[in-house]
Amino acid sequence: MPRLRPLLAGIALVVLACLGTGAAAAAPSAATAPATQKVPAMAAGAFVDSVGVNLAPADAAAGWALAQRLEAAGIRHVRGPAATGPDDPALAGLRALAGADLRLDLVMGDGVDPEATADAAASLGPAVAALEAPAGRPATPLRRAVTAHPRLPGVAVIGSGPGADYQTVRLDLDGRCPGCASDQLGSGDAAVQVTEVDLGTGVPDAVAARYLPRLLLANAGAAVRTYLPGGGGQGTGPGLLDAAGAPTPAYQAVARLLALLDDGRRQVQPGHLGFELTGNVDGVQHRLLQKADGHFWLALWVEQAGWDPTSGQKLAVPGQQVTVALDTPVAGARAFVPELATTADRSFADPAGDKGRLDTIDLEVTDQVLLLELLPRRADGAAPRATTPPGAPAAAAPTTRSPVVRGASQTATPTTSPAGDDARVAAAGEPTAAVDPASRSPLAFTGSTALSMLGASLLLMLVGVAALFASRRRYHHRH
Repeated sequence: MPRLRPLLAGIALVVLACLGTGAAAAAPSAATAPATQKVPAMAAGAFVDSVGVNLAPADAAAGWALAQRLEAAGIRHVRGPAATGPDDPALAGLRALAGADLRLDLVMGDGVDPEATADAAASLGPAVAALEAPAGRPATPLRRAVTAHPRLPGVAVIGSGPGADYQTVRLDLDGRCPGCASDQLGSGDAAVQVTEVDLGTGVPDAVAARYLPRLLLANAGAAVRTYLPGGGGQGTGPGLLDAAGAPTPAYQAVARLLALLDDGRRQVQPGHLGFELTGNVDGVQHRLLQKADGHFWLALWVEQAGWDPTSGQKLAVPGQQVTVALDTPVAGARAFVPELATTADRSFADPAGDKGRLDTIDLEVTDQVLLLELLPRRADGAAPRATTPPGAPAAAAPTTRSPVVRGASQTATPTTSPAGDDARVAAAGEPTAAVDPASRSPLAFTGSTALSMLGASLLLMLVGVAALFASRRRYHHRH
């Protein structure tokens, strides 16, 4: 036992040294640990790409007129009836949409031959993103037709049951607010597409303009895509366009929301943001998004009914005072109300005499969606350049050019073409911000940690060898 005392003493010293090194390395992390949990953001571009609309153009002229409306609104996906064959008059309208670089989800008619539907869809080229089985019908026959067709690679099948890549969900709100209806999206694993939204009979246009943006934000991440009503109809409530094809208040609200969150067609890996909502947060919902330039956009709204479907009366929703408490101070912030405009409703800057300490922002949150843009301070301490709010959607100008459906031999002859909307073209973004060290796991290995462990191991080996030699010398000295 006495021979082991030097070895045990050496081991004890090494353990104490390792504990001291670990405590020193962990000290900075403990000092910068956020008080609240970091919330993962959704890429702003992914949110914009999750928005679609239901339309059924009767001919090429109608298809192109609808295409220019959608381009001005920033909507890239259209769901509509599939053509039954090459002689179907609706095929001309679909070609116009395809020629405008819109992505199509085509719904096969009940009793139609799946192979004929697949052939007609293939003539539209790569614009076809998905084919959808009729409601209540199995998706397996359509799946076989799509898989066997050589010109439909990568086209998804939507429907019910086996054979479908995504399950269909129809939302019937019956005049209720989006959050007042029962949850039909399941666990939020993004395995569904909301193919139809019925606001309900009698819903006013102003209420639809408030409900639809909230519905899109609530569904983001839980559904691959949410298709809004296009022209509406009797018994289904208002849509984005009226009976004459003119934009409704809901169209304007959705278009402004998408314009503010537009990030081009870039899909970046978003980060996390540590924040907490305090104050009167009853019924307050939020959705965190991030653009490629690193700016976080926090959507806030009060999820309460703004209309009583029983009495047919609008309901006043009072504003609520909410404080956004940030773990990391920002250089500034801007608040937008997309239902009203794309210009900032309010701006926030560093408090006087406390540079870089804007970590609490007081807001009045209502049943209108409010977008809070957070401007992070750069590594060199400089404030970033704020993004320029896009202008309102511009009217289209006439043209004589004919768009060509890529990958197909047909062309569509429009009567008008989309107007160039330079304000909607996103500027080149900055590289994605580096991972916040505070978000790293406490057990994650860093360079300094690895060197410390290596040094401790070598020291332990030297002490052990020295103890072994000392023990052997004593043994030989005694004998």
